[in-house]
Amino acid sequence: MMKSIYIAILCFFVCCALPVVGETADELAAEGNALYDADKYNEALIILDKALALDPDNLEALNGKGKTLKSLGRYEEAIEQYDKAISLDPTYKKAWNNKGNVLTYLEQYDEAVAMFDEAIKIDPEYGKAYSNLAWCLNLAERYEEALESADQATILEPDYARGWLNRGIALAALGRYDEAVSSYDTALILDPGLTEAEEGKNEAISLM
Repeated sequence: MMKSIYIAILCFFVCCALPVVGETADELAAEGNALYDADKYNEALIILDKALALDPDNLEALNGKGKTLKSLGRYEEAIEQYDKAISLDPTYKKAWNNKGNVLTYLEQYDEAVAMFDEAIKIDPEYGKAYSNLAWCLNLAERYEEALESADQATILEPDYARGWLNRGIALAALGRYDEAVSSYDTALILDPGLTEAEEGKNEAISLM
């Protein structure tokens, strides 16, 4: 009787130690990215590290970990994740785009532009890369180029609020306030919580 109990207890602990069936690297990467989208960065990092423990070359996990580290202000570590993803698959556009975002935060604008250009070269219809390029160019005070990129972003992804935001910023910087307000309005229709668009609109109106 006691032997049966010991066997049952042993089986219980062995089963608990085994990974959950179906808990693959891809599924963990998806779970981690969902936590990132919910702004749960520390939890996301734990899950994404589990995914990478199962598959160190999982592109979605590397990209997700990079985004999460960036949101935690750990920029150099984020770049390491993107560099690894790019080394594994040079056509993985998300890594080029997101590395560009980190470099923009670091105010390395020329290097960031090169990253966005590479992402667009891989996928000429990558609207978010055009939007991020416009954001970077606005920060670099290259407003005419920023407007060209933002125009392309809004053509390719008309439902992406930040494309319209970046268009509004460029137009306002060029003194085209009526058009800027219109772009900010579109951004706010798409994302009413986009405070940057509300602030930009109010500033543009005050300058009209």
